[in-house]
Amino acid sequence: MAGSTRHPEKLNRRRVLELASVAATVPLFGAIFPARAHGAALHDLRFHALYQGSPVGEHRVGFRMDGDRLVVTTHIDITIKILFFTAFHFSHDAVEVWRAGRLESVESTTDDNGTRLTVTGATTGDAFRIIGEDGPFLAAPQLLTTNTLWDKRLLRESRMIDVQHGGEVGLVVKPLGGERVATPRGPVAARHYQIITPNYAGSIFFDGDGHWVKGLMERHGEVLEYALAS
Repeated sequence: MAGSTRHPEKLNRRRVLELASVAATVPLFGAIFPARAHGAALHDLRFHALYQGSPVGEHRVGFRMDGDRLVVTTHIDITIKILFFTAFHFSHDAVEVWRAGRLESVESTTDDNGTRLTVTGATTGDAFRIIGEDGPFLAAPQLLTTNTLWDKRLLRESRMIDVQHGGEVGLVVKPLGGERVATPRGPVAARHYQIITPNYAGSIFFDGDGHWVKGLMERHGEVLEYALAS
């Protein structure tokens, strides 16, 4: 806006602090999906999204090497219809490039029930510069992103780069014990974790090798189940 004295990066820092302070109490939805340890053999992941037992969409993560860089693509497409009307739609596509366990660049587009968001980011000096709905923000360079739940380092993190909205958000992880989870290869023993950020909340399940095997997500008081498809 002409004549404005706003400083987007300062405002973003204030927003991050506000969001982090309420992370443990805001039950919102985003992409909640479990992890594998970075550097382990990575295989493409595909999940069915289920609402009240019926399929309503999918979540896919693809991995490919480009020299010494790991290129990760994320695709989420979920639509819930009630009486032939669309009650909720969420789609998200992102391409992240990683090298030596650190994010080098990201490009993403999101449609959150009609709200369209675009995020871009790249390393710059000793920081990661990400541009989202509130303008540019300089994030710590070693952080994971809100899409990198395939990386088991997530369980030790308290902050993430938000690749749906931009900026940096707080993260709360709480272990909830062990459970048996059905998978295409049969039931497996898994560890259950609750994960909360200002923009999503849910549960993720890892098997003993760090594979993502199940997810539960909350949106507007409704729970979606993510069932491993392949």
